[in-house]
Amino acid sequence: MTYKILQVQPISGCIGAEIYGVDLRQLDNKLLWEELKQAYLQYHVIAVRGQDLSPDDQTQAAEFFGQSCPYPFAKGMDEAHPYMTRIIKEPTERTNFGADWHSDTPYLQEPPSTTTLYAVETPPAGGDTLYANTEAAYQALSDTMKKMLEGLQGVFSASLKHKPGGNRKIHHARINTMAVQNSGEADRLESIHPIVRTHPLTGKKALYVSALHTLRFEGSTEKESRPLIQMLNDHCIEPQFTCRVRWQPGQFNIWDNRCTMHNAINDYHGHRREMRRLTVGSQKPQ
Repeated sequence: MTYKILQVQPISGCIGAEIYGVDLRQLDNKLLWEELKQAYLQYHVIAVRGQDLSPDDQTQAAEFFGQSCPYPFAKGMDEAHPYMTRIIKEPTERTNFGADWHSDTPYLQEPPSTTTLYAVETPPAGGDTLYANTEAAYQALSDTMKKMLEGLQGVFSASLKHKPGGNRKIHHARINTMAVQNSGEADRLESIHPIVRTHPLTGKKALYVSALHTLRFEGSTEKESRPLIQMLNDHCIEPQFTCRVRWQPGQFNIWDNRCTMHNAINDYHGHRREMRRLTVGSQKPQ
């Protein structure tokens, strides 16, 4: 597609683009937002560089993609921004937020369609985010595998039962500067969604599964389910389906949870990183 306003630089051949030359505070610029939405659908992950967004600005930009929705395991910034969360890792901490491949909150009955993340402070190097295109990963499967997955439902859990180093309660205990909450409720938060979901705007199919959040297939045991879940997870994150996004202050990332996974790399010990996160567009996967 040809863009008239956006300066678009693809990050990899499969997913992701950097966006330059725009000011997202121009809410009345209709063409800007039409092109931004097209880039979001085309690349699944867009990194809009050079922004200066207040929490109000971020909310207005994010809600172009849907209504704000809560995250159950962190408190909001303040009364004016109850669904926006601050993601902070201090120089003295060793554990970060968002590590391990996943899509956001699939254990909810209506997970967010879109996540936005604004960089306030970044380390001099490291702290990048990896993204994977699960739509491309699905297309690369054999016809036999696609047929086997047709109609298969996954049971998704917030427990982080299979997270390296411990479950959600243990993980949260290591995060000292974020306002985490409800750690003890994670085991009770589950949902059932299709392993192959269809994007409501494009009609394209994508894998919707992760080793982190998908416990088992509906009607099957965890022992029976785990090998296939792990295989699908590993297939999605093969290098040809991924990109790596570097962060800098004033960067605003927008990504489509319906056809991506992501992984926050924890390689910047001794440096501070602060982000503002807001998810939007609660939607039942189909």
